[in-house]
Amino acid sequence: MNQKCVDKLIGKYCKIVTKEPGDEKSYVVVGTVKDVDHDAGFITVESTQGFGCLSINTIIAIKPKAKT
Repeated sequence: MNQKCVDKLIGKYCKIVTKEPGDEKSYVVVGTVKDVDHDAGFITVESTQGFGCLSINTIIAIKPKAKT
């Protein structure tokens, strides 16, 4: 993923689609992007379930969304 595109999403409410290697299903996480660590390859997201880290390599799609 392009670093500049991901950095623009910090602090925004987003819908993130991820798929782990070997899994058949993809997973959707909806929340606010808090931080991006390019060196470690992780994105920190705050959702209704709490804080979580997602690997940048497993992200299929990420899209800003209006918070409802």
